[in-house]
Amino acid sequence: MSLLYPALAFLLTLFAIAPLAYPGFFQSYTGYNAVYNLIELDHRLSAFFMWTPTWGSAYDFFRMDGPLGYWLAEIFHLFGFSFLNSIKIIYALAFLLSAFGMFKLAQRVFKNDAAALLAAALYVYFPAHIAAVYVRGAFGEAIAWSIFPFALWAAIAFGEKSKRVGRDAAWPQLITLNLNRAEGVMTCACVVAFAALMLAQVGLAILFAILCMLWLWVLRTPHLERRTFFQSALVILMGLGLGFLLQLPALLQQGNTISSDAFVPAFVYPFQFLSASWGTDLPRGTFLDNAPYQIGFAALGLTILAVALVLRQGSVENSARRVMWFAIIASVVLLVLMMPIAAPLWNLGLNLFVQYPFQLLAFVGFLLPFAAASLVITDSRFQEIPLLAALVIVPLFAVYPYLAPEFTDFAPTRPALARFNNDELALLDAKIVRPPGAWRHGATVELDLTWQALKQPNHDYTVFLHILDENGKEWGATDEKPQGGALSTLKMLPGRVYSDTHSVQIGLEGPPEGYHLELGIYQGTTGERAATETGATEIRIDENR
Repeated sequence: MSLLYPALAFLLTLFAIAPLAYPGFFQSYTGYNAVYNLIELDHRLSAFFMWTPTWGSAYDFFRMDGPLGYWLAEIFHLFGFSFLNSIKIIYALAFLLSAFGMFKLAQRVFKNDAAALLAAALYVYFPAHIAAVYVRGAFGEAIAWSIFPFALWAAIAFGEKSKRVGRDAAWPQLITLNLNRAEGVMTCACVVAFAALMLAQVGLAILFAILCMLWLWVLRTPHLERRTFFQSALVILMGLGLGFLLQLPALLQQGNTISSDAFVPAFVYPFQFLSASWGTDLPRGTFLDNAPYQIGFAALGLTILAVALVLRQGSVENSARRVMWFAIIASVVLLVLMMPIAAPLWNLGLNLFVQYPFQLLAFVGFLLPFAAASLVITDSRFQEIPLLAALVIVPLFAVYPYLAPEFTDFAPTRPALARFNNDELALLDAKIVRPPGAWRHGATVELDLTWQALKQPNHDYTVFLHILDENGKEWGATDEKPQGGALSTLKMLPGRVYSDTHSVQIGLEGPPEGYHLELGIYQGTTGERAATETGATEIRIDENR
């Protein structure tokens, strides 16, 4: 096999990775949650398998991030990378693996390197894929995107290598895996892939397993007989089971398995799939939503062109034609499930697996590249470099304006100072701007605060700073809303990070030195203080912090 096409698939991914090289971190729905989850894991390595990524959110076994991405990021941190850079490295590797995995899968499906290259480009630059990282900050979902192609590739490879079962075989023989060495390797690969998917995000793993079984059933080949399908399904279930067992210690120590308010019924109106507007607003389920719901003209346009050429020429081999139609029909079903008309179906249990209905776009983004890549095999001229290069560049150009997220220059090195009012608002850091050294009477203490809204705040908070001596006597105080009163916490957006400066003067009548500061927030209307995750209503900041 020529190395040119896989090398191109890797190189084209660099444009998706490039924003990760910016200083700081991008603003998203989840802000710095992934970074602080990694910090918590680093501080709890002794309870490795019981740790869960619940910083800033309630535990939800099906819909929350799994631990896999954080386990991998911790490896990089142990090798000397910062917490922030370790998370960014995993994001970058997820993009690279997405390209390579889709290339290998499409190459196996189409037996054509040019089609595989186009499918890889479409997959990496599918709008929902880019939005999952740079708009939503969905760390676990980004890992899942990178595993999807490998999981289906392993399932197909296992089915093609598994032994045929005689038509007269008894049912127990159908679920018995008597494997030779090659089959054993493929079994392990399939089990590991689906276990990894479960460790990335449980809900998406289960839904993708169903999609894989449909693929194997509908597109089964002479190498994958009906009875062999049940063996493939069994191996997929074994992988899901292994992923479940690895998370069982963490699951057992949690009081609640499912968060009651984790599902957001933000259904998508049909025109929003085709919208030319790319927004970063939180999904609210109205026709005024400016959230990124697009299918994208690259995947959709090339799919339409592929269908037209296949119908016109009729010379495309039957297996490729079946893949194209399966991808299109399955995508249409998924799109309908995301629309308001399908809302009753979600109440039957589908809402347990994802936070938003539009997360099913991950599967549309997985399927449509196969339909669009069928274009290449309709005419050999599309496989020549000039035309192929033009086709491959289209997905990148289609989303290139979206590869410019807003960044904030903040790199955490320690746990957050506090999370207030049941993970409503987090104080990530407090940096003493002045005075340097010891605080003396008469001096003005100035602090730079870094806040992150973990969810939409329901209260208009005021920040208080109290200067106390060693005996607890107050020698200075200030009460002020963030950013000099210009920012109400009611207007803070979930995940967004805000900088804020406050200052307080120490009274001249106080002791020469020996001061510390108490900081907290309270509701402006009632004066009630917000408690932290430890139950305290204030945090102490010393002069040497």
